[in-house]
Amino acid sequence: MPRNTPVGIIGLGLIGTALAERVAGAGMAVIGFDIDPNRCDEFRDGGRKIAASAADLAGQSHAIVIAVYDGAQVEALLDEFGNIPARPALICTTTCAPDEIERIAARAANAGFTFIEAPISGTSAEVRDGTATALVAGNADAIEALDALLAALCPRRTRVGDIGDASRTKLAINLILQNNRAALAEGIVFAERLGLDGQAFLAAAQQSAAYSRVMDTKGEKMLSRDFRPQSHIAQTLKDAELILHEARQRGLHLAITEAQADLLRAAIALEGPERDSAAVIEAIRQRPSSGIAR
Repeated sequence: MPRNTPVGIIGLGLIGTALAERVAGAGMAVIGFDIDPNRCDEFRDGGRKIAASAADLAGQSHAIVIAVYDGAQVEALLDEFGNIPARPALICTTTCAPDEIERIAARAANAGFTFIEAPISGTSAEVRDGTATALVAGNADAIEALDALLAALCPRRTRVGDIGDASRTKLAINLILQNNRAALAEGIVFAERLGLDGQAFLAAAQQSAAYSRVMDTKGEKMLSRDFRPQSHIAQTLKDAELILHEARQRGLHLAITEAQADLLRAAIALEGPERDSAAVIEAIRQRPSSGIAR
């Protein structure tokens, strides 16, 4: 297929739409598809082309960026691609279990597809402004051949090894990130209950030894209760449950992550699954104290 044919984006949620904007901003043609017709309509309203199906998109694209919810949806795409004559390269940004992505990649390779694993560390806002990081794994020659597209998707990217290693790296990073986010939320609530001004506390924390980038990306959202999504809290919980599953498989007890996952479940019950991951603070704000005030 000629290299001037479009880049396909499958999965037009927060991340997929941000990736499409980056590809278009790099001067590449883009075509999108999502199983949700409302997302397709929104994508089309932005002046971009929509395919009739995943298979239709694959037939028109020289490379496909997969940004769907989970590994099961990635596998379903391979079913749809089974009868198309073209074999576009596949870049999978979906966070999967390591053994799951290894199985998917092997199946794709057996069907004649080039497959690169590239989950992204960062919110949709960070993807859009080019500060998110892609964790890239797979065949070195395949990665080199798609370097221009990978650079458009994420200027910041790092090679992490073979297929499966990117998911392992992403899950370990997410463990730290999610617990940092929950710690920030707890710190803000604690500071406010101590009588401190939240904005002043956040400014002080950003200059302290406790600093992490999550203070920059989520601190203001937590203070103002601005839970318009840059990343959906339901997806955050999905990744937390993947982390805990992988840990259990290895006989590892992750006490902090288990507590953080409980906070995510409570926040979803309070705020709904489509809110930003910063909404974890509401599970702390609204949880009754088990102690006695003195």
